[in-house]
Amino acid sequence: MPIKKTIIPNLKASFSPIGHSDRISGGLLIIVACIAIFEASHLPFGSLRRPDAGFFPLSLSTLLLIFAVGIVLNSFKSKPQRLEFNPRSWYVLIGALAFIVYALSMPKVGFVVATTIIMLIFMRGLGGMGWVRALLIAIPSVVCSYFAFVQLGVPLPRGPLPF
Repeated sequence: MPIKKTIIPNLKASFSPIGHSDRISGGLLIIVACIAIFEASHLPFGSLRRPDAGFFPLSLSTLLLIFAVGIVLNSFKSKPQRLEFNPRSWYVLIGALAFIVYALSMPKVGFVVATTIIMLIFMRGLGGMGWVRALLIAIPSVVCSYFAFVQLGVPLPRGPLPF
């Protein structure tokens, strides 16, 4: 009888979505992927040779769904690991808030300034990179991406800068 007492609770814990972070996050990603697939299905898809507006959103949403299902299925093969939070765990929240501020400030300060600042926040502030190295990476990256977007005809907010 003691064997049944230990097996039954373990089975319940094994298939319970609560308490296993991979099942919870995988489930949330499945929901996000399904919503994105639904929304992208209203856009014209085009073809592989001539992709249209819905090609990349639908393709990426489908990939997200595949990986999310993989996360959930893999969670049944592994035991849940205890999440350990430390001071660096707050970097996730700081990063998410930085992206929200980035999106809200870009129309006012422009693409070049906002993107340079967020890259510096991540490389210097969260990544611990030195100022010189962070600036040597951020500025050319932003300038190159700006000119690439301009060449593709993507309208970017200018902000106070003349370009």
